[in-house]
Parts: sequence; structure tokens; C-alpha cells
Amino acid sequence: MTSHDYIVIGAGSSGSVVAARLSEDPRTSVLLIEAGGSDRSLNIQMPAASYLKAIANARFDWRFKADADPTRHGRRDYMPRGKVLGGSSSINGMVYLRGQPEDFDAWEALGNRGWGFADVLPYFRKAENNENGADDLHGAGGPLFVSNLRVTHPVSDAFVRAGVKAGLPLKSDLNRPPQEGVGFIQATQVRGRRCSAARAYLWPAMGRRNLRILSNAHVRRVLFDGTRASGVEYERSGQRESAVAGKAVIVCAGALASPQILMLSGVGSGAHLREMGVEVVCDLPGVGANFHDHPGTCHIAWVNTPTYNVQTGLPRILWFGARWLLTGRGPASTPDTHALGFIKSRPDLERCDIEYHFTPVGYDLTEDGPILFDKPAVTALANVHRPHSRGVVRLKSADHREQPLIQPNLFDDERDLDTLVIGAKFLRTLFETDPLSRFVTSEFKPGPDVCTDEDWRSYVRESGIGFYHPAGTCKMGRDPQAVVDERLKVHGVEGLYVADASIMPQIVSANLNANCIMIGERCADFVKSAG
Repeated sequence: MTSHDYIVIGAGSSGSVVAARLSEDPRTSVLLIEAGGSDRSLNIQMPAASYLKAIANARFDWRFKADADPTRHGRRDYMPRGKVLGGSSSINGMVYLRGQPEDFDAWEALGNRGWGFADVLPYFRKAENNENGADDLHGAGGPLFVSNLRVTHPVSDAFVRAGVKAGLPLKSDLNRPPQEGVGFIQATQVRGRRCSAARAYLWPAMGRRNLRILSNAHVRRVLFDGTRASGVEYERSGQRESAVAGKAVIVCAGALASPQILMLSGVGSGAHLREMGVEVVCDLPGVGANFHDHPGTCHIAWVNTPTYNVQTGLPRILWFGARWLLTGRGPASTPDTHALGFIKSRPDLERCDIEYHFTPVGYDLTEDGPILFDKPAVTALANVHRPHSRGVVRLKSADHREQPLIQPNLFDDERDLDTLVIGAKFLRTLFETDPLSRFVTSEFKPGPDVCTDEDWRSYVRESGIGFYHPAGTCKMGRDPQAVVDERLKVHGVEGLYVADASIMPQIVSANLNANCIMIGERCADFVKSAG
């Protein structure tokens, strides 16, 4: 048994930040426990390789699978989650996007003092090293490299120009309010290499004597002395081990695993824990509740120009790889998405509620993970920003090795279905708009048979999927379903924090990585100030 001041569970987007920031004080000792292994793999560091070799690879991906969803005719979502240093930031699409200012102001309005946009902006800027330099919204000199695209494709440019022709403002900075518009992304990259939370925060900290990073260690539970978190029990190489936390335990395992760890530790709905044979430490019914994701659909079209999904022959791979190694440019550096668009589903709305992702790659999101097509195609995704539907995460058993029960209930609220229909319809309009229409030879999905409102509703319900952005399962607040307070301390116990996407009371209007890094930065400050 080892002893440390702080134990951080999970080396993902938030956990890497928390561990690195806490270990900046040489007087403290920090243990970071990660179930996955090293991220120093070409399949992680080369962006294009991640989609082919990291996602759905059990070495890097937990490969979660949701239960059958009754709101979508029993569809079961595939849910990739990073099982590697850097967590999901090591296998994600690298889009650097924050929520809208109103997202954070709404968190504060729910009683979470100090979480308004004016409060979180300094932490976004603190984390950021933006290629375009610092300004009133962006930072320079932080650990996280944020870069402009290092590869272009004529179809991506056509999507942006079609969006402008369809009435969307052209955006040079997608993180500058107001969000409505279309433009090219910035990516969490450095010289064309992936800049995960591990690369940004852990790599520079690995030489510190007061930081111990324990990889390939699967947490069984948080240990308690009464109602105070006193340590962590984990399994490594088939052996059960434990470590003592003198000051605090910080759970940063993500929106699926963080509630599972809390429940396995006796923190959760008392009735559910007793049913699973887990001794109750704190009856906290909100643990695992409030699950939500960005519900969305795919729009896929066959095109008359080569796209990256068909440029996979050996000569091309060798050329792309050599170019990437030497210059950090070319298709091997491509993020998952090249361009984003944002619209309001109704003109009376104050802010955007629909997001579009566009990529010059033909792929589909299936129940078993992404698949690439073998002929030229492009894919665009439409998703709802702030869904009303809520699902749940629960234990299947008291065995830490068994994945949790995940019930998304993606269209439990019909308003989300209605909004997504509007978004999907407008996405077809974009594909029919010049100059993007010049490249399109035919529409594969939804397909020409989808015409009427009822057709659209059926298509969205049958093909809709969560867009790999699970959130909300340990939500922040003071209501009966809240799990953590505004300083991310778990209600009803001492010395226990949660910091990741699970604390979001309402998911942000954006991809989650940048926001989780901000949450990690804030949590580190909260823990430090608690002493």
C-alpha cells in the first residue's frame, strides 16, 4: 500500500489536467491511476491513423455498447471511450470547440455560482496555446496546442461556400460568439500531431518526482473511512492493490465510468446499490441519472472526386505517411471534421441549437462503430445542441470488470426528434446548394425516398445515434438529483471530487474535449484551495 496526498482516477481530458496541475507543487504527492496504457503509438499520434486503428481497438478503446433503446426501435449505440493515457482525447476527432457563453451562464443560473462564462473563460485561455495568438477570447503559451487545419480538400471548401450561399455567416473563428455560421475548425494538434490532454499536460510533467502515473491499473472502488474518501483499491496484473489518499480522491473517469466507480464504491441510489449487493456509503440518487448525449444523424453522398476513404492503397499510405513525418501536413494530419456549421431551428430562438460536422471521408456510424466506404463519398453529421431527453447509467453487477448498463433514451422527449428533423432537412439543402452540389452524384443517406415529414421522422428515429459525447451523469448543482457542488465536491461525503463531462448539468453546445480540459483546470484550483 502506497500513500499520496491526492489520487486521481482516470488520465483523460480532465484527469490529465488535474494530476499535472496538482503536481506543480513539489510539496504534494500525486498518484494518477489509468486503466489503459501508453499513448506513444503511431495509431494515436497520427490523426488519420486513429480512425482506422484506434477507435474500436480494444487496446485503446473501452468499446462500450449501450442497451437497446426503446425510443429508437431497440437500436444499440456503440460508444467509444479512450482506454489509454489521454483518455478519449487520444482517440477523438480533435475539434477545438467551446460551448456558447449562454451554456455556462445557464449553469450558473441553476445555482452553480462561479460557472458563468466570465468565470470559465480565463480557464479556457489558461489552457490554450493558439496558433493565431492571444486575444480577448484565446490564450497563447498554455499547454494545449490549438492549430489551424494543415490539410485542405476541395469538397470541404465547397461545403463552407455552400453554407454561405444558403445564408450562413462565414466564420473565421468558430469559438467567437455569436455561434451561428459556417467555417473551418481549429484542431488540438501540434505540427500535425495529435495534442491530447496527455501530450499537453502529462508528457511535460512525467519527470516530476512527486507525480506517479500508474497505467494498466483498473480501479475497483474508492475506499472510505466512514464517509471520508481515504484511498483507492485497484487491480493490476491480476493483483488487487490499494493506495491511501491523505487529502482527496478525484474521479475523472468520464460520464460512463465515473458514475460506475462511485456506485461500486457505495455512492449512489441506495435501493439500486443494495440490489447489486454493494454496501451503501452515501444514498445519492442522482449518480448515473441525467445521462444525455448530442443526438444526431448522418448525411452521406457519393461524389465525383477522390475522398480520403478511398485513398488507402499502399503507395498512397506511404506517401501520406512520409509527408506527415517530414512536414506534419497532408491527409495523415486530417482531423475527423474539416468544417462546422451552426443554425437555429427556429428564427425566434436566441441562440443556435443545431450543429453540423463535415468531412471529406465517406463513413457511417453503425451499432458496431464507424465503417468506411470503398468509393468516393462525403459525410456530414447533424446534431441537436441541448437535448431534453435523459437516460441513465446503472450497474449491471458489482463486478468492476463488467461494463455498466447504459440506457440513452435518446428520443425520450419528442422535441429532440422534431429539432433534429429540421436540422437534417437543412443539411440536405446544403448538399443541393452550389458549389457543393457540383461534386454530388447521388445521395446515399437519407436517400431519395425520404421526402415527407413522416419519412423524415421515421428516418431520424431509425438512424439517430448519440454522437460520442456522453455527459451529465454526476451533475453539478444543489437539487435532489445533483451529485457534486459548484466546487465539484461530492455531496454527502468528504475528500471526494468528480471532474469530467459527467458534472455538466446540461451538455454544452459543442464537442466536449476543450470543455473537459477547462473543467480539469477549475477542479485543480478548487482542490488546491481546499488544502
